[in-house]
Amino acid sequence: MIYGMTVPGTPIRWTTFSSSDNPQPFRRVLFSAWSQAEGLRGQPDALMVSRHLAQSDPTLETDLATIGVGLDIAGPREKSLPASLRSAQDKARWISSSSRSEASPVDQVITSFSGDALTDHDWRSRDRRRDLGDRELEERIEAWLALPAREPDPSFATEQVWKPGPWLTSWESSIPPDRERYFSHSGIERRTWLLTGQEPRDEMEDEEENFGGGYDNAPEIASNVVACWPNPPKEIAQSLGTTVKALQWFLDDKASLDRSRRFALLDMLGIDFDERLGCYAASGPCVLVANKPGPLEDIYTDMTGGGDAWPCELVPAKGQADPSWRYVLINPHSRPPSILMVACGDKIADRLGDLLLNFDGIRRVDPVLYRDVASTCAKACQSPRANGPAIRHFSDRYKDLWANCMWLPGENQDDGEA
Repeated sequence: MIYGMTVPGTPIRWTTFSSSDNPQPFRRVLFSAWSQAEGLRGQPDALMVSRHLAQSDPTLETDLATIGVGLDIAGPREKSLPASLRSAQDKARWISSSSRSEASPVDQVITSFSGDALTDHDWRSRDRRRDLGDRELEERIEAWLALPAREPDPSFATEQVWKPGPWLTSWESSIPPDRERYFSHSGIERRTWLLTGQEPRDEMEDEEENFGGGYDNAPEIASNVVACWPNPPKEIAQSLGTTVKALQWFLDDKASLDRSRRFALLDMLGIDFDERLGCYAASGPCVLVANKPGPLEDIYTDMTGGGDAWPCELVPAKGQADPSWRYVLINPHSRPPSILMVACGDKIADRLGDLLLNFDGIRRVDPVLYRDVASTCAKACQSPRANGPAIRHFSDRYKDLWANCMWLPGENQDDGEA
């Protein structure tokens, strides 16, 4: 377990550790911090803790008050406290460790590591060669360290027991299931890391097994398509019969989906395995929404074989265009077209020429075709699974216009009347 204390508004932090089956009393932790850590400047006027910690030790507030320390309980909108905890957890990974044997007892190792953390804290508190790039922050640190240290009240250092609860392990709910992990000892750093993934085996054995194997980039491609899908991830997950968390774990390549759901997801998103390249690619056709420029550019490159298309925005030759959406036809050569919806007024519309290679600008088309495009998009947006059938039916209706060629409907606006 890690215990941390920070000075608000500064990077000054103190940490210590204990085993999970032998937690330290809070009062002992606080007294140790106030009496040992130079950067904390002794006993404070006030202490902020999480509501979970306060609930686990009901008499903490009263006991702190007896020595003149006020207790503030962080509210649900308080951001600095969880941020300081994350910072302490991250920095603890890089604390310089003293020499110790792997065969040392656990308690001895924890005590040694806590000593390393205190040494690191004191060294950073004394170091005046800071270059944080923030003069105001540096002045705030110096002002704090210039304060006189206060001796903590020794009567506070009791062995009052606190009650651990589910809040201590709530972080485990964000860990993907079925994720392989292994311990890796670093002789240089003299510490053991718990790493995710498969444990490396003999180098020669790995090369023999992986020779000719393809990299599974399906999560990466699916993540791009989901980012530009008309329906939110929650609806996509529901259509697959899974949770948003499980879907996101797959998209982040942190966990796998079961075989049937994975196949259903890739099929729904129009993602196929390219045997020539040995990887997955977004082939479409589908209706997309220009939500994020990066994923959009990657999807377009996949769908058009690197830009073998002349995408164009469609507007009716007569009548009014849709006031809410702009429609871009993605027309790869000899392949079914896809449609990109761009919200009117969205800044990404100004970047279409950069994101879509060979963008052909605006083309005026028959109002019947324009209405068909708008109607197809409306049908595709009804549900995640409605997308594919809607765009395929649209493609079938105009197959004679895109088969064996590049479909360029209507006429370019610059070629006709203004």
